[in-house]
Amino acid sequence: MATGKMDTKTKPRLKRLNTSFKNPLLDIAWTDYERSVRIKPRELEDLRQMSDSLADECIRALHVKPGSDSLKALDEYVSRPLEDQPSAAPRKFMEQVTTIPDWVDAELVNQGQQVFWKYVLVIGLILTHYSLVIGFAASRVTDILSCTNYFSSVKGTFQRIIETLKFVTDIMRGPEALTPLTGVGWKSTIRVRLLHTQVRLRILAEAEKRPGIYDVEEVGVPINQEDLLGTLCAFSIAVITLLRKIGVYMSPSEVIAYLHFWRFMGYLLGIEDEYCNKLITEAAATAIGDSILNHLVDPDDGSVFITHNLLEALAFRPPFFLPLGVHVAFARLLVGDKVSDSLEIPPSRWYWRTFTRCCLAGLRGLSCFTIFLQQRIGFCMKHIPPLVDYYLKRLWAKDALHKPVACDFVLKFLPHMASEE
Repeated sequence: MATGKMDTKTKPRLKRLNTSFKNPLLDIAWTDYERSVRIKPRELEDLRQMSDSLADECIRALHVKPGSDSLKALDEYVSRPLEDQPSAAPRKFMEQVTTIPDWVDAELVNQGQQVFWKYVLVIGLILTHYSLVIGFAASRVTDILSCTNYFSSVKGTFQRIIETLKFVTDIMRGPEALTPLTGVGWKSTIRVRLLHTQVRLRILAEAEKRPGIYDVEEVGVPINQEDLLGTLCAFSIAVITLLRKIGVYMSPSEVIAYLHFWRFMGYLLGIEDEYCNKLITEAAATAIGDSILNHLVDPDDGSVFITHNLLEALAFRPPFFLPLGVHVAFARLLVGDKVSDSLEIPPSRWYWRTFTRCCLAGLRGLSCFTIFLQQRIGFCMKHIPPLVDYYLKRLWAKDALHKPVACDFVLKFLPHMASEE
């Protein structure tokens, strides 16, 4: 992306422990209730030292090789006679992910999936231009992303976008998609969780071999509980908030259903119940999400590099097929000027800003039309998910040479760290 470098003297650099709840890059207006339920920075620092211990022990026992299907390895392991299972960890992991907690309301989960398809076009815009971008503004998150090689190039970044969209569409396919052992969404979720674990363990193993190249105390355990909870908020409460910002409003019942769905996803992805259980109401989820943003948003050069790769990967490519200037304008509009400046996203030209606002107006109109259809004849839920799935397989999942891009959630790139200088 052709951008002029910002003066590094003017780029905010925040303290790792922000105790004031006044991140200079964010305009967070705390209500009295949100102040009472938000997570304090010291507690968030503790969460950064917490991994997904159940999945960690499972992967250690499975010895999954790079490029191999971790879920298949898990199935094969737990299918053996008990005497042929040296470790009980895989069996305990399988029991956890195949057990539906008592608090899960199947009807609310289904309603949450319906909410996604009801607003799918606008949600897709928010996920790509806000959720991913604001995540990249957290330097301690991009430290981990840089180790995976996924975002080291525009091509690799596009692959990551495709995998993210594939995961989301898999889990949103309907109630049967989340059926333990057989559901396509359930399988994708468990594969993603085990992929996170493989990355975590390999980075920790490499850091142990070469002390000084990765500081667990400073950065946190790779893909820790705060990172997982922050990602969950970016896909749930952030979507609700940003929809309202651009003029699309969920009903109160839709908000509850959408949060309930993602709360269940948090359980399957290995987030501690204590924190998943806080994402019940919009106010509580907002406080949790804002606490994490306030604590983590602190861009560095790695954040800038990955963000620029993301915007270039979106340019002239599906699903939007829009020029780079439009994606820049969307990102600045959704993320805000302060964070955008810190990420060195260039100011948008007036004609791209105008075009972007026209696009949003069109999306609002189209969203109203699909809502009308859904309320009258159930068209959306019957036809849109299969159409999106077909589009994903036939058009989205192709690289620049029109070759299929595999979305199998296996470890393709070995995590690496630069040598200590």
